[in-house]
Amino acid sequence: MFRYALFCLATCLAGASAAQDAPALYDVTGVAGDDQLNIRAAPEPGAAQIGTLAPDATDIEITAINEAGTWGRLNTGEGSGWASLSFLAMQPGSAMPDAAEVGCFGNEPFWSYRVESDKVATFSALGEDPLDLLAGETRRVEAGLHPFVSVAAAPDLQAILVMTPDAACSDGMSDRLYGLDATLILTGKISRAVTGCCTLTPN
Repeated sequence: MFRYALFCLATCLAGASAAQDAPALYDVTGVAGDDQLNIRAAPEPGAAQIGTLAPDATDIEITAINEAGTWGRLNTGEGSGWASLSFLAMQPGSAMPDAAEVGCFGNEPFWSYRVESDKVATFSALGEDPLDLLAGETRRVEAGLHPFVSVAAAPDLQAILVMTPDAACSDGMSDRLYGLDATLILTGKISRAVTGCCTLTPN
């Protein structure tokens, strides 16, 4: 029974670790200079090829990992595909909550919210002037792996961004899939609550 409990604990921790590796930024590695890394329609070698990555490609956002932990999903064109993780290396510190920059967005109404590495957060909405706020460190909720929370403020304005892992977050405009759900609440001189998706961006 004790051995079984240890096995279950190790399995759960391994699964949690794998889940935390997406979304994150990856670089292509181990591909010859005259070759390329194939992007396939499904996480298997025989699936249709729908794109390629250069042997020196960097800052690739992997938004989900298959159950076996062998393939990573990425957005390409107006859709998403899969690349072998045998040829992708995760950039240290690029997963949540340590990611340097994150951009969130939604539609109906169209809005965007970007938190940059210098902790400046910018909210934009269609037909309105952008608003800049000073953001604190992104953190996990207490006693949990997620969601992730970013709080920002400016004179007469506060913003709370809550990001929850979701391997099927859709922008509603294409077949791209993202790895984080977003809920953004603004209070003060403007009062608004919007939902959408988030994507990691290179520093």
